[in-house]
Amino acid sequence: MTNQMLIEHIQKTAFDFFMGETNYKSEPGFGMTVDHTEKPHVASIASVGFTLSAYVVGVANQYMTYEDAREKVIQTLITLRDHVSHYQGFFAHFVDIHTAQRLGHCEYSTIDTALALNGVITVDAYFKDDTIHQLAYDIIHRIDFDMLVHTHEGKPRLYMAYNPDKDGDYVHGRPGFIHHWGMFAEQLMMYVMIAGLHKDHNLSNALYEGFDRIYKSYQQHRFIITPGNTLFVYQFPLAWLDLKDVVDRQGISWFNNARNATYAHRAFCLRHQKAFKTFNKYSFGLTAGYTPSGYYVANALPNMLGKYYTNGTISPSAMVGSLPFAKEICLPAIKHMANQPELWGKYGLVGSYNFEKEPWISTRDYALDKGLELLMANAYLTKDVQNAYMSHPIIQTGMGVLGWKKIEKQ
Repeated sequence: MTNQMLIEHIQKTAFDFFMGETNYKSEPGFGMTVDHTEKPHVASIASVGFTLSAYVVGVANQYMTYEDAREKVIQTLITLRDHVSHYQGFFAHFVDIHTAQRLGHCEYSTIDTALALNGVITVDAYFKDDTIHQLAYDIIHRIDFDMLVHTHEGKPRLYMAYNPDKDGDYVHGRPGFIHHWGMFAEQLMMYVMIAGLHKDHNLSNALYEGFDRIYKSYQQHRFIITPGNTLFVYQFPLAWLDLKDVVDRQGISWFNNARNATYAHRAFCLRHQKAFKTFNKYSFGLTAGYTPSGYYVANALPNMLGKYYTNGTISPSAMVGSLPFAKEICLPAIKHMANQPELWGKYGLVGSYNFEKEPWISTRDYALDKGLELLMANAYLTKDVQNAYMSHPIIQTGMGVLGWKKIEKQ
């Protein structure tokens, strides 16, 4: 296959995941998508943001008809508005795929809600349909972002989640609000949303300026790190936000930051390839995923932990997820994987692999991995999703409020 054909194939197989692992039955959970394929009753609200975005890819690439996509979008938005468990507009992280009700004692999550909202914003902009617009408006405008705002270390910051249960997920001590976004992480798009919705522009800017920006270098690659320096954190916001040649008031380019982080991850893997046989110039990037030791969030250096965590597992989504901003190293890696038949599964590239002892290849597909592959393949090919998302008034207004501007090239 040519490069174009290969990335189109990855886009299509990732699209097939969302069509094959989403509930299309006439029940309250219509439109909910699995968190991963080995627990078909568990849906993740973040998965739904990728599913909604998949309909845009489907129509734009003639994988499905406009009318079919429109009907699925409307029914999914009705589910989000009327059936999914929420607290002040923030969705439960995990819900039953049939009932859309909160599972167990999971948290009401800001970041997973934001990922779902990315999909809502995308379809609202793309379909330009009155019914979709009203549903999207209802979902977005019932969210109480002010509820999350608090002062920490003299700066306004956002809480990460809310859980009312004393034995709930992530609750240590009293139930209620959990942790806060005090550092650079995948919450980046939340500041744009808030700035696009909130009347208090000073607060919006203070929130964006309120998280720490910590620069570190690995070999010659300097960038603002996330605390653990796991690769997906740099990638997720840029799956929807097209920030190429965009800088903020301080001159920070989050696009270039993700690019530098990707190069640093590759350099880390090359430096440690004697210790981990799975690592090489075509197999790099420490991220979150399923491993022989279970689900695992791997961390590369440099990070705030002072040490790295990996068992040698690599996820193809790490390389596909950086394709738009580091194609010169990611495209050869993708082509290398494409030439290994064992790394292909039902929905394209497998979720992860590990060759440290006996070859181990995951049979579990995560929606977040497939969603990242879908959107980054699309961003590389045609930007159907990014063009729609970036055109939405909320995003346009938010970028203006935060002072994010396109660099005028000479």
